[in-house]
Amino acid sequence: MLIEKQHKAAFVLSDALIGLVLISTGLILYGQAQVSMSSQLEQRQERVVELRHQFEDQFKQPKQVAK
Repeated sequence: MLIEKQHKAAFVLSDALIGLVLISTGLILYGQAQVSMSSQLEQRQERVVELRHQFEDQFKQPKQVAK
């Protein structure tokens, strides 16, 4: 009877540790995905602004000089 209780406690402990490892791994992966997506979003926003400026410069009307 005592041996059964020890085995049961060992299984509960190992299950808890496995659960903690899985939860920790999930949180780390989620955090890294957030950082990566934020970085890519910033880079793409900068690229859009750069392309918009190029497009605007391309179609600007030349200024007329008054004579």
